Amino acid sequence: PNGNGRLNCVEFHPTDANTMFVGSPSGGFWKTTNGGTSWTTSTDGLPTLGVSSILIDSSNTNIIYIGTGDRDAGDAPGLGVYKSTNGGQSFAQYNSGMGYKTVGQMLMHPTNADYILAATSGGIYRTQNGGNTWTLETSSYNFKDIQFKPGDPNTVYATETTSGDGFWKSTDGGDNWTEITSGLPRIGQSFSIAV
Repeated sequence: PNGNGRLNCVEFHPTDANTMFVGSPSGGFWKTTNGGTSWTTSTDGLPTLGVSSILIDSSNTNIIYIGTGDRDAGDAPGLGVYKSTNGGQSFAQYNSGMGYKTVGQMLMHPTNADYILAATSGGIYRTQNGGNTWTLETSSYNFKDIQFKPGDPNTVYATETTSGDGFWKSTDGGDNWTEITSGLPRIGQSFSIAV
């Protein structure tokens, strides 16, 4: 009743401190250009209003990607990645090869804006052409998060919940992945920490 709601993601404009973007689990993509005083949305007409990830091309801030679906509670279905080329005024579907997946997190290579990794409900996908086509690079697990190692974009880490809170690592920029199990607790396992 008071207009408040859950948000899945926040993204800041790389050069304008007054411009921010948020993604809602069932309310779409929102933008402010005055530091949060007022907000507008351009996604009410999309077939899904769940947004769990926002990615801005720092070399061309008119290019914005949104990962659709609600990764946490399933309040809206995922339809893959949508892309804007006009600063978020409108979006088109860019999910060829990915299909209707919930996209929990996306990463853009720091020196190649066309190279993007996406953690989805059906595995980790990679594009090398700005989202025109996507290729599945892992098992079809439900991946929630993905991050580059600081200072080393060849090393990538990801987490998934399908196989029991799995932790995965790539050392070739997301082409090949290995699950890391040593030293990590699994669902249903108890563990203690020595103090």
